[in-house]
Amino acid sequence: MRTSLSRAKRRLSPHLFFAAAGLGMLLVVSIAAAAPGAAKQRTLTTRAPVIALAADGERAALLVHARGFCARIVVWQPMRQRVVRLYSATYGCVEGNPFYRDVALAGTRAAWLQAGGGNTLETIVMTATLARPKPVWVAIGAATGGYGTFARRPVGNGTLLAFTLDRKCADYEGSQNPCPPGRKTGDVIDATLWRMPGSGRCPYAAGPRPVHLCARVAHANGELSVLAVDGGRIAARTDDGVSLLTAEGKVLHQFDVRARQAALSGNRLAVRTADAVEVYDTGSGELTAQFPVAPSLRLEDFDDGILVTADGRTVTLRRLGDGRVRTIRTARIAHAQLERPGLFVAAGRRVTFTPMRDVLRRLG
Repeated sequence: MRTSLSRAKRRLSPHLFFAAAGLGMLLVVSIAAAAPGAAKQRTLTTRAPVIALAADGERAALLVHARGFCARIVVWQPMRQRVVRLYSATYGCVEGNPFYRDVALAGTRAAWLQAGGGNTLETIVMTATLARPKPVWVAIGAATGGYGTFARRPVGNGTLLAFTLDRKCADYEGSQNPCPPGRKTGDVIDATLWRMPGSGRCPYAAGPRPVHLCARVAHANGELSVLAVDGGRIAARTDDGVSLLTAEGKVLHQFDVRARQAALSGNRLAVRTADAVEVYDTGSGELTAQFPVAPSLRLEDFDDGILVTADGRTVTLRRLGDGRVRTIRTARIAHAQLERPGLFVAAGRRVTFTPMRDVLRRLG
């Protein structure tokens, strides 16, 4: 059941109502019980579609697109009935047509990727916290014709947030990013994996007061793209497969698998390959589970033995222990995140939070 803003206003805390009002009436909040005796499911309705979702604990970061501005980044805390706006791109949205695709959340810190420009594509990693909502730039890449430097999407969990800054080469006369021997046009020839928090300068640290938020984790003369973060560890795609690293850059294990996506949970790593989802033990490297999937399926999350995938308007929960599968149908393209407190699902302008005991009840 969804309430109108006038009804929701009466049951919301004053803090939440004014936060929503500050968003230009962007948000409507309602609370509904899924079944008699069940914990209350909470719903957030936005005035524009949610195109990316990240969650950590009881919080979810939303990337909201709408006509009239490029994007808004908000953090929703359903159990506290609180919404905080971190960023609103209400300027510069015509020149260069900047766009936004990814958002990450680690505790109270969010980060997101902005891309845009004319002949030169600029990719920028921005970050802000609930306590300090004014965004700062921490990495920037510039590429022409698909070659040059690129800031890659941030990924977060707990207190750790990671991203990669890399460079692609071009093997033609006069290239500013020439390919070394043995490499071909389009290859990543240099990559540095960064993390926050840190006490050093970030890759982008211009101005009289540079941002000291970052630390270098690892470097490679090839690909080193962050795929997943959990428990102080980072899973990164490399030229040879997937590397599992500590926050200090120590390699814990190398997995010989070509990954499109990955999710970490405790001692297990889930990997989305070209035609399957595979689950590995992070200690031994042993393949413990595998099942075929459709080409359009996305690996959304993995928590406490429950895999979360999405395909179009359908979210699927799969418990590895007993093989139980449950699906959730939505009205629009769906995104989902599973945390210990519960399940976040975003579809179009509607975001729901279902407490974990209700999620487990669905799985039986």
